[in-house]
Formats: sequence, C-alpha cells, structure tokens
Amino acid sequence: MPMRSWSNKELAQVGQMVIAWKESYFAQVGPGEGWEVLCDEFREEIRAFIHPYLWRLYLMKTIEKDEYEAFLRFCDEAVEELRRMIEERSHAG
Repeated sequence: MPMRSWSNKELAQVGQMVIAWKESYFAQVGPGEGWEVLCDEFREEIRAFIHPYLWRLYLMKTIEKDEYEAFLRFCDEAVEELRRMIEERSHAG
C-alpha cells in the first residue's frame, strides 16, 4: 500500500503513524497460522486512538468531511493490507 499524500499536514503525520503501526504489527508475525488476531488488535487501536482524533479534527473544521471519510477508508485499507500480508506469510512459510 503506497503512502497516500495528504494535503493536510496533520493527516499526513497520522497517516505515517498508521503505516508505522501496521509495520510494527507485521513484524510480530511468526511462523504458522493464527496471526490474524493482530489485525483485530490493529483495528481496535485505530478505533481507540485515530477515530476520536479525526472526529475532533473534523469538528474543529481542520479537515473536511471528504478528508475525514477518505482517512477512515485509508485506515480500513491498512488493516486489510496487514491481513493480506499475514496470509501471504503464513502460506509462504
């Protein structure tokens, strides 16, 4: 998943953080199966920390509705990419 370029500086920084979290979760994947639970943990971390922050940015009119929705999709895509990466690793090894 290529890093999306965000016109808003704060979204760009949060986007880099989401990618770093994804890479950190993937680094925990070991041999065998059952690592998909990391996707659930990643999604919950996004829900706990990113969603409320984005909502505040939207309420403060720092970002527009379309940016808010696009970033939520970006987060969902990051979780699904982690899932694909884990599946590929478990099938490869």
